[in-house]
Amino acid sequence: MSRYRINSGEFKHHIIIQQLDKVRNEYGELIDTWVDFLGIRAAIYPLSGKDFFAAETVNSEVTHKINIRYIEGITSAMRIKFGNRFFEITAPPINFQERNILLQIMCKERYYES
Repeated sequence: MSRYRINSGEFKHHIIIQQLDKVRNEYGELIDTWVDFLGIRAAIYPLSGKDFFAAETVNSEVTHKINIRYIEGITSAMRIKFGNRFFEITAPPINFQERNILLQIMCKERYYES
């Protein structure tokens, strides 16, 4: 079995994982709002042309791969905030080598108005 070690130097980006939640506004109405779930260090990789075409068979809109340390509870219903950029999680995160060490998250960049 291969030994996989995380190179912590790769995790140079601070991201915030957000989840959609219902929050009451000033009128007492429940509205959908993105709330912070977790702040964590991550490695963000834009997909190269080769990776993009390989991913096209699964999902043609994947633009980035984001690696984080393994954490339970991350789902494809969440999104990732990196500075003023947002990434939609396109598929359930992959538990790399099923070893509970690293999560690989395939995303597509989305643009939202402030």
